[in-house]
Parts: sequence; structure tokens; C-alpha cells
Amino acid sequence: MNEMRQDTHLGTLIPVEVAAIEQELASLWKLTSEGEGTIARACSCNLIIVSQNSDEAAALLPVLASLAEWHPCRTLLAYREIAEPEPAHAAPPHIDAWISAQCSTPSPGGSRVCCEVITLAASGEAAQELPHTILPLLIPDLPVFLYWRSFRESDRQTAERLARFSHLLIVDSHRSKDDLENRERLLALLSRPPNGIAVRDLNWSRLTPWRDLITQFFDVPSSRHYVRELSEVEVNRSVAVPDSIPTRTLLLTGWLAHRLSWRLISAERSVDQWFSRWHSSAGEVLVRFTGSLSESDQVPGISSVLLRARDGAEFEVARQKGATCMTASARLPGLTRVHSVPADPTDESTLLKRELSLVGQDAGFQAALAEAVSLEKRFRNES
Repeated sequence: MNEMRQDTHLGTLIPVEVAAIEQELASLWKLTSEGEGTIARACSCNLIIVSQNSDEAAALLPVLASLAEWHPCRTLLAYREIAEPEPAHAAPPHIDAWISAQCSTPSPGGSRVCCEVITLAASGEAAQELPHTILPLLIPDLPVFLYWRSFRESDRQTAERLARFSHLLIVDSHRSKDDLENRERLLALLSRPPNGIAVRDLNWSRLTPWRDLITQFFDVPSSRHYVRELSEVEVNRSVAVPDSIPTRTLLLTGWLAHRLSWRLISAERSVDQWFSRWHSSAGEVLVRFTGSLSESDQVPGISSVLLRARDGAEFEVARQKGATCMTASARLPGLTRVHSVPADPTDESTLLKRELSLVGQDAGFQAALAEAVSLEKRFRNES
């Protein structure tokens, strides 16, 4: 695919009255179409984003421009303005609105493909009206996706009301990793989604290449029996803050436990060393998380996953610091197999593209999440 050229000047926010949004959009498209070249207005879905504040909303605009390459959509980006002490003459609660067009050119000299972004900022109690304001702005007969980017309990009512008319709820548990209270509430929400809505977690999506490469070890008929003979799993992580909760690593362990029908025996931890023991059909399995502080040029996260069988066979997936690929190594008695694959990009727009391409509930994620939550509770109780 040819590299997309972004017409960034079209992303300029234009202030409008809420009651005149559709009229102003029509004028915007007319103005845009009068520029050079042919323009194609595209929309395959509605995307609602609940943002924390204006800074986060602004940071999302380039993400949306990239996302439009695969999922052209009408995006409604909503946030509640931070409450400040109001003087006696302050304006009553209200909703401000802006519109903008996100356009790209798939090939030199070709038509521009454009979609639209509607930004809504609510002050004070007007935040309660955001769902009512958004609903009539959705394009009928197209799916509605809800992205709650940074979980915040104060936005919960708004998000749950928006979920009532959405087909999918997307969150990112990684953004709550340093706020334990919000993190626990987010995990509870994922375990019991509002109105039974299908849910996705970008943190789970970041594990996709790790899960794929681990699975591929045992696709080879001669190695398939090893999956039932595992005795030890070691996950090495680079961590930004000591004693942080390894949400992604817990999800990976939950996935292994569910897929291999392991039963938890015990769990204990000491700072960044986490140990759990599991019962499998072949005996006990030790799962160890190790952690070391990430260097300034190193992105925190999983560095390697090592699986060891009872006869000494080892299967390892690793990503070295600064590397652009991941390496999978199978060390069997008398034989070693090694192959490398390009590392999947994990930027926000790529993760969103992946999640919006899937439909329905992800049963594998729900099962892994249940195991991960149960394991974390055991760690907490044993500490």
C-alpha cells in the first residue's frame, strides 16, 4: 500500500453552535470540495471517544487521521472541562462544539478521502447532557463504537449511558496502571460490561504478537506434546516504576492458564518478583515474573517469555532493546530452531485499527481476564 499523505491543515478546529453542527458540516464539506482535486467523503462507522480533557482530545486528532485510512468514520470526541472555582458572574453550564475534516490522499494525484470529527466540551452539569447531544449526531444504520480512552470514575455515568446505543466498548487498561483505585474499577467494568456490550482492551491487543509466537511453537506436530509438559514459565519485564502491577503479564498468564486448564495453587510476591504455582495434568507449573528498571531509551513492557518443559526443552520469545523484530527460539534435545519476525507496531492508531476490524465479544480475552483478576487477588491476599 502506498504511504498515505495527510492534509493536516484540514484538521483545524472550527467553533460552531451545537444546534447548527449538521448545517456547519455541510458547509465545511462544500468548502473542502472546492479545493484542488477530487474529494471523496467516506464513513463506515460512528466512533465516540470519551476523553479526559482538552489536551487529550487534541492529542487524539493525529491518531484519528491515521485511523481514517482503514476506518473512515464520523468521530464524536467528547470531554468534560475541568471544574474550577466559578465567579458569581460565570456562564451557566454549557456545551461547546467544534468541527474538523480529516483527509488523506491514498496515492499521488488521487482523490482525497475525508471523514469528519465533532468535538464536544461540556462544562459543569452540562456533562450529563452529552449522551443526549451525541445521539442525534450519529449517522443512522452504521455501527457505533465507543472508545473510553482514559478510565476515570467521574466519567463512568456518561460512558455507561453512551454504551447503551454502542456495539463495542474499547478501553486501555495500561493507562490506569499507576492509579490503583481506577484500575480496579476498570477491571470490574471489563469483567461485567454495561448492558452486556462487547468489550476490547488495547492492553490485550498489545499481547497479540506474544500469544501468536507462543502458539506457533506447538503448531509443529513433533513439538505439540510439549504444551502439556510445561513445568516453568518465566516472564521478564522492563518496568518504569518499581513495584508496579504487571497488568499485561497477568493477562498473558491468565491466557496460558485458561488455554492449558491450569488450576491455581498459590501466589506470592516480593517487589518486582512474582511467583505463582499451578496444577496441570502433568504436574506442578511454576510461573515467575521478573522485573528490572527500564533504561531511558527503553519502552517498558515484556522483554521475554520463556517456557520450559520437564525434559529440559525450552521455548522462548524475546524482543531486545531497540530491536525492530521479535525472535522465537525452540531449544529441543539435539535440535534448535530460531526464527525472527518483524515486531508489530503498537501505536494507538494501529491498535484501534485492529480492534475496530473485529466483531462481537472476544471470549478468549474474557477468559484470560477472569484468570488474571483471580490471580491478582491471590497475590494481594498473600502479600
